[in-house]
Amino acid sequence: MNTAMVVAKCMERRGVFPLMVIQKRFKGNKQKLKMKTDDSGSKTGDRSGSQKVLFPEISLVPNIQGSTTTSKVKGKKKKQPTIVQNYYGDKPLDDVWISTHYPAPEYQLGEIIKRHKEYAQPAMFNQLDSRIYADMEISLRTSKKTKFLSPFKSTLVPPHLFDIGVKKKIIVVCNEKDHINLALKLGAYQAGGDDIVKMLLRGTIKRSDFDYLLSVPGYEKEWNQLQGSFGNAAPSISRGTISKDIEQMVKLYLHGLTYETVKTSQSLAKVQVPFGQLAMTSEQLTENFLFLIDDINKRKPSGASGKFISYMTIVAPPSPERFILNLDEYSTVKKKVKKELPVETPLVDDEKVMQTAL
Repeated sequence: MNTAMVVAKCMERRGVFPLMVIQKRFKGNKQKLKMKTDDSGSKTGDRSGSQKVLFPEISLVPNIQGSTTTSKVKGKKKKQPTIVQNYYGDKPLDDVWISTHYPAPEYQLGEIIKRHKEYAQPAMFNQLDSRIYADMEISLRTSKKTKFLSPFKSTLVPPHLFDIGVKKKIIVVCNEKDHINLALKLGAYQAGGDDIVKMLLRGTIKRSDFDYLLSVPGYEKEWNQLQGSFGNAAPSISRGTISKDIEQMVKLYLHGLTYETVKTSQSLAKVQVPFGQLAMTSEQLTENFLFLIDDINKRKPSGASGKFISYMTIVAPPSPERFILNLDEYSTVKKKVKKELPVETPLVDDEKVMQTAL
């Protein structure tokens, strides 16, 4: 029996359960530990001719009723202890209460937007142009216990455009005057046809002069020549930078909202996405929010149980307020329901009805 086992046994007899016993290996010949009883009646260890070993202080396990350890016994893993936090109630009855005595309140989206708008008024923070963010926690669990969803990235165009805080320079290559005027009206940095293509091939327009290069079909040979110097910045059908729909393509790359999940553990990820500015109306913010949530819920693996978005708070810096959103309405993808036309009922003459009844 080694020293660690003797110490553990002595502590068990005294009713003290160590959290962790540190085993120490000694070099040289192993000497047996002789047990002797001191005046108080407790057993102590003595090793003659050997150095005295000092053991570090051992922290004790708190006595939690009904708790179990996580050590493996006979190949079976015991359940972890569940510590239930007791509250005085779901909601406080008074206007003033101690926050630790009650769970954090959850709010509806309309109430959260209203409160953030009040804080952003000129009399308060005076930041109506600040953006409002959805800070959410996403479950990466799938239908299989050992497999988890990989982090994902997406770009979408919200129904109501707003300043996302990133300025982008976009060059659009198209021949028709209507397309050129439309691209410039939507916010393109430069738009044109063969003249821009020649400037790109000669090197007059460099890669550092723009963020995205968009084009209509018909210039594939020229873009193949630019792949050596521009790389992925050259227009490509697979990347969506070549399209006939100028309006949709420019909106996607100029006003597109890109979000990417960051994995925090094997089964959880976090993402923070803006969905508008406080100067916008509550209806516009709600539509942008629902559009964002619907896009995220589409990533939920088929067969996965539980909520895909497990937790969400709504923030609007520089305000320090952080409101928890009630997620009961946003756990599934909303399907578009076809509007049924009202059935027209034929007009009935009251006099004829009375005559037939008689």
